[in-house]
Amino acid sequence: MAVLPYAVSLSSQNAINMSLFGAKATNLAKAMQLGLNVPDGFAISRVCTKDDFTHIAKDIMEILSPPIATRSSAINEDSSKKAFAGQFKTYLGIRTIEDLKQAFADVKDSGSTNLFQINHKEVVSPDKIAVFVQRMVNATRAGIAFSRDPITGESKVIIESNYGLGESVVHGYVTPDSIDYLDDETFKTFIGRKSIQVVLTDNGISTNDTSPDDSRRCSLTDKEIKEIANLTKKVECGLGFAADIEWAIDSDGILWLLQARPITTILKG
Repeated sequence: MAVLPYAVSLSSQNAINMSLFGAKATNLAKAMQLGLNVPDGFAISRVCTKDDFTHIAKDIMEILSPPIATRSSAINEDSSKKAFAGQFKTYLGIRTIEDLKQAFADVKDSGSTNLFQINHKEVVSPDKIAVFVQRMVNATRAGIAFSRDPITGESKVIIESNYGLGESVVHGYVTPDSIDYLDDETFKTFIGRKSIQVVLTDNGISTNDTSPDDSRRCSLTDKEIKEIANLTKKVECGLGFAADIEWAIDSDGILWLLQARPITTILKG
């Protein structure tokens, strides 16, 4: 992938610069360079302004091909001390250059919204917010996983899953399936109430009802559970921290790593 002004491919060694691109993009760049399955994308420097981005948006759109996801990667976001999970804006299913420009501008401004200030008693200025854009995975199942128990730190993988995109799990729209995984022979599955799912459409994303039959069965096969657990442990080993990941499985059954951050909730004994 070509290097553009203010933007570098996640596959480039140049993307591993946390002071310019933030931890969220840097973690994914490291994971991609370790050989993990990360969708193609670009890290956009925090010093890139909205005017600067207008000059590279067309190139990014052509290289990645829509639909595209646009996410924040603020300085300190997804670091070992601060997560800010879900606090900055994310845009999914972007298909036009104008929508991409607007998404970039909104993400850059999201650290100074009234809601953010209320939640965090601080303002994160646009020059502290890097952005990354990726080719979207049209997920049939998606969710999150922890390489350790996020409270106790116990060495087991915890997976949460639903049909469609991972937004329903990340934002708590459903009670997802939950799997406690110790090893390939020892894991427990708890079926969640998966009444809705978020899906990719020609105009962005939408929320659909899940059929009663699908709601009552686990959204993952045993083989997929093992693959997700293996990916989660590889992230912990490769990135060097107890990992909280977002993952997705596409219509071809391919597992993708979408985000990776340190677990910040483990109680210190």
